Amino acid sequence: MAEAADSALGSAVAASTLQSPSLFGLGTEADGATAYEVKYLLTEEQVSEVVTRVTGKLDLDPFADPAMGNAYLTTSVYTDTPNFDVFYRTEGYDLDKFRVRRYGHTGPVFVERKTKNGDKVRKHRVRISPGEVPDLAAPALNGEWAGEWFHSQLLQKQLQPVCRVAYERVAYLGTADGGTVRLTFDRNIRGVLVREWKLEPVSAVPALLDKVVCEFKFRTAMPALFKGIVADLGLTPTPVSKYRTFVQAAGLAGARTENISACG
Repeated sequence: MAEAADSALGSAVAASTLQSPSLFGLGTEADGATAYEVKYLLTEEQVSEVVTRVTGKLDLDPFADPAMGNAYLTTSVYTDTPNFDVFYRTEGYDLDKFRVRRYGHTGPVFVERKTKNGDKVRKHRVRISPGEVPDLAAPALNGEWAGEWFHSQLLQKQLQPVCRVAYERVAYLGTADGGTVRLTFDRNIRGVLVREWKLEPVSAVPALLDKVVCEFKFRTAMPALFKGIVADLGLTPTPVSKYRTFVQAAGLAGARTENISACG
């Protein structure tokens, strides 16, 4: 079942990311447009209400897997410096996250820089082959490679793998108020410590959060569809970072407490 889902995912991922506001109008190797991403922590009851409100207005992501409740697996390796400068938002590390992401169990792999300033988000991602992931540990690379820019940033910023975080995502996409929008629900967020560039599925470990991370993604102003949901359900934005949540839960870098925030 996982192999069938991954096959469909591999053919649909490009079409799906074209619909994501932060990557809209681009292929798999380009800078995305600046977009907005607003997060909320929801109960399952609230999720059901949101889904009811968007049904018929937004479509399920093309690679939704009915066997997984219309979800798909997302696995990411997050990076930081030995001093956890990304976690603590040290100057020069306060806006960008560099990560490697896989969709599905054996699906497509991307190297990605996510730049976040408040609710504004911009992404630069390039697809690489799974066999190229270990090359990120090399001290130098010879020849041209699609992921060379990412590898160069790792060396320049002294970034290395810290953790592998996985979760099941249900995504909806479409247009509202004339702009591209995307709605995601992330469940069963879990993570493990890593020191190597590996994207194996995260084993059965306790979930980091007991609620669902819901994210509204849009290009400019929040569309009326999302505004109505927020107002009627009384939702309050909750800046939550999967990476920072894991670092805090794992007790990493606990002695340094300045500039800690859940944003990003």
